[in-house]
Amino acid sequence: MSMKALLLISTIGGGLDGGYEVEMPSMTECLDARVAVMEQMKDAKTLCVPAVAETDKMEKFFGIFMEIVERMREMENERLNAEANR
Repeated sequence: MSMKALLLISTIGGGLDGGYEVEMPSMTECLDARVAVMEQMKDAKTLCVPAVAETDKMEKFFGIFMEIVERMREMENERLNAEANR
């Protein structure tokens, strides 16, 4: 599975009004596009960074949330068992 990437582009002295960002299907394609941009715009500053899809962020968040819920459930069961064994 390839990692998606963001290509961030900015120029000094106009042209792109501060910056531009494009989601790329892979880091390799991003790096290739970065070279093409730099060949066309010598004053451009470019950067490829790993991109995380919103669904991935939400999936990770809910995974952590469910782990917390499960741990709370385990703690409650432990407490109930301790009270029952008194």
